[in-house]
Amino acid sequence: MNDWKDLLAGKFVEELKTVEQENTDNGDTQEASATKQKSALRIEYDKKGRKGKPVTLVTLFYGEEEELKRLTKLLQKKLGTGGSHCFNSDEPFDGQILLQGDCRQKADEILKKEGYKTKVI
Repeated sequence: MNDWKDLLAGKFVEELKTVEQENTDNGDTQEASATKQKSALRIEYDKKGRKGKPVTLVTLFYGEEEELKRLTKLLQKKLGTGGSHCFNSDEPFDGQILLQGDCRQKADEILKKEGYKTKVI
């Protein structure tokens, strides 16, 4: 005899598969990933462990590596500064853009024009 939990779990798995198939057919997965990418980014100032040199960190980026590269290049070009990005690395550095100098306000304006939600720390 089947337990009610097993029946409910089986029904849930079937519905989940159906929803996933509909999403892939409609292209909703791309929209979902775009929404995830456009989550709030933290823009923070830091100079610890860098011999007193100021840097601007853009963190909490969730998305594709190509989008992170594009965003890094855009910020470097518009701000006229050097920088780098980290993708698929250790937890505190994953999805992080590092820009040389204190350019929080300008980076905030650029990211808002690109459609990202930001929070300046």
